Amino acid sequence: MLKEELEAIAFLARIDINESEKEKYLADMNKMFDYIEILQEPDVSGLNPTTHVTELRNVWREDVVKKCSKEIIDHILNAAPEKEGTFYKIQKVIESE
Repeated sequence: MLKEELEAIAFLARIDINESEKEKYLADMNKMFDYIEILQEPDVSGLNPTTHVTELRNVWREDVVKKCSKEIIDHILNAAPEKEGTFYKIQKVIESE
């Protein structure tokens, strides 16, 4: 990247940078561009796209509703700032039209 290109980008982004910062940013940007060139070298045309770098998959469990003792329910509800019956009472966060 040239100094003029950096200055043009800074101008468009409305960023004021001094001369010492320009040298630092030029060095950083050129390192990034060099790394991008390295990443573009391997031929990946025969590879299938992936969504993750490993073969790990989420293991989901079935949701199971279990009975809870009255003492536990009371203990949890007593920690709530407000409650209504056996539910936490919260402010409405979605407005309907």
